[in-house]
Amino acid sequence: MTDLDSLRPEKAVEMYLTNREDELTKKSLQNNQSDLRVLKEWTTERGIDNMNDVDGRALVDFRNWRAEQVKLITLKHNLWTIKKFIRFCEKIDAVAEGTSEKVVIPKTDDSHEVNNSFIESGRATDILEFLGKFEYASLRHTVFFTLWHTGIRSSSLLALDLKDFHPEENKLCIRHRPEKGTALKNKERGERNVFIKDELVEVISDYVNENRATVLDDHGREPLFASTDTRVSRTTVQRMVYTATRPCHIGNECPHDENPETCEANSYNGASKCPSSLSPHPLRKGSITHTLNQDTPKDVISDRMDVSKEILDKHYNKQTKDEQMETRKQYLEGI
Repeated sequence: MTDLDSLRPEKAVEMYLTNREDELTKKSLQNNQSDLRVLKEWTTERGIDNMNDVDGRALVDFRNWRAEQVKLITLKHNLWTIKKFIRFCEKIDAVAEGTSEKVVIPKTDDSHEVNNSFIESGRATDILEFLGKFEYASLRHTVFFTLWHTGIRSSSLLALDLKDFHPEENKLCIRHRPEKGTALKNKERGERNVFIKDELVEVISDYVNENRATVLDDHGREPLFASTDTRVSRTTVQRMVYTATRPCHIGNECPHDENPETCEANSYNGASKCPSSLSPHPLRKGSITHTLNQDTPKDVISDRMDVSKEILDKHYNKQTKDEQMETRKQYLEGI
């Protein structure tokens, strides 16, 4: 049996994250940090100051402790990270060999794994009409329109530089530039040129000419979507979408019987508290569903929106059974 080397949990976590920096995207690294922060909270609460003491019994205790706090799917994701971390600790002789196999991952079905929240096309159209009338070519209008029309991820939107917008060719060029601060989820495989319609070209052009802040980011690049001093952040994009999807923002009656004058969600920073507000991800889901309803082949959607057909069907296709039938019907009539 290999002698174990004493190692504090926080130091082990630091070593693990450093070891994986080169192979993980920034977002994935942040997710790992979040999962392992939970583990450090547990070791502190249990008075564990040496990874040598983390054995099968301790891991069962952690699993039960975490299960009381989160949903099953979150627990599953947490434990996958913990399992990989413990495997790393085995390699550096901080825990006994085979300990990682004692991390039991819960089984889930599609009902646990699929998030069904998405924005319907009619609602997205209402929001765009309002933004086009009262906030034309503003940062919020341009970001929302781009996300809805293209169905791209926030990370792809944030990666766009001014030079990636080609109005004369109706396209946006999405590129993986991790060394300059903007990595794509699927790295080089996510690189592509995305066609955009004339209406969006006009809005982006007017935004660039009239409202875009002339700034450089920390890497000396000219971001297409800029705040007053740098490239917009993921948090900024989230807040803009949360705000735009609040019913009261576009003048609709509150479905939750709140008074806009006193509602805590009626602010830029508090918009996410509105039960009707949505983040960028449901916007992407709604965009993909809308595109499917326009009889667009799945191969085209897969390439345009950087999503495999398997994942598209499982997580993003929110067509009803009748909508799916109508899509198939277009190809079957006349056979």
